[in-house]
Amino acid sequence: MHVLDPALFQYFAVPVRARTASPIRLDPGLADGELVRRARRGDRWAEEALYHRHVRDVTRVALRLLSRSADAEDVVQDAFVLALRDLAQLEDGDAFRSWLLKITVHQAHRKFRRRKLLRALGLDRGEDDAALPLQVDPRAGPEVHVALGEVERLLTTLPARSRIAWVLRHVEAYSIDEVARACNCSRATTKRALVEASRVLAEYVAHDDRWDDDQG
Repeated sequence: MHVLDPALFQYFAVPVRARTASPIRLDPGLADGELVRRARRGDRWAEEALYHRHVRDVTRVALRLLSRSADAEDVVQDAFVLALRDLAQLEDGDAFRSWLLKITVHQAHRKFRRRKLLRALGLDRGEDDAALPLQVDPRAGPEVHVALGEVERLLTTLPARSRIAWVLRHVEAYSIDEVARACNCSRATTKRALVEASRVLAEYVAHDDRWDDDQG
């Protein structure tokens, strides 16, 4: 598989740790904005509802970004603690999902910085037990695992900013603007990070206009 087809990522399975049944009844018609308003007034049910509505997505993103289940669990926990603690800072309650993503990405950046420091000291003992090839449906063919293994290897050579932007854009399928908001940077900076990542992944993304970020 010489060109990285976006359809490749259809084989991802839902992370096991994210398949948690909600102990509360979630009303799909109840908007995040209303839940945020209730949570700000100290409604614990509303806090739990926000958690159970979004925990699967946050877990998936954290695993995709970090490739380590222990680090991802830490990020998920910290992201929700910070988001629920600082709800007063969120002007638009209906933007809770994108705000939570921004917090998640920030916490992932912190994990990457810590990893880099530990690696420099020869103390990084973490295991990449949730690398991209390990997150796919077992029914996917061997060529899928091989392709994702190469993508994972190349992603580890990137600066954290570029890796995170590329995964959000091409694995999670967020728009350029959504990636920029999540990474707390301008659209231009986001596109530069994506270009940097694409250069490293050139063997897989070159000559395929589906990866042209001018489209997003």
